[in-house]
Amino acid sequence: MKEQKIKVLALLPMELPKEIELDNTLEAMQKFVGGLIECIALSDTGSEVTLVCNDEGKLLGLPLNRPLWDDVLAGPGFLAGCDNEGNLTSLPQSTMDFYKEKFRAFIIEI
Repeated sequence: MKEQKIKVLALLPMELPKEIELDNTLEAMQKFVGGLIECIALSDTGSEVTLVCNDEGKLLGLPLNRPLWDDVLAGPGFLAGCDNEGNLTSLPQSTMDFYKEKFRAFIIEI
């Protein structure tokens, strides 16, 4: 059963990552990222994690968020969990803590 609200790690331009609750609807996600969403699977922790960001990123001239491996994340985005059917879920607390520190380090370097 799909969660009505999910706990995610918000990645906002020039801010430290923070835990928030977000409605688990396409409309709420699009509003948060400021346009159509792109979901990118991450596998750093061995768990199912999805980065949700604006699908046009730098093309829209969004403000720089933070470096993301070989690219940059432009504009707001968030990390969520993912179930075995591909639905977004709350991010487990241990994974939330791991990425909070990882993205915190990126923002401090900027």
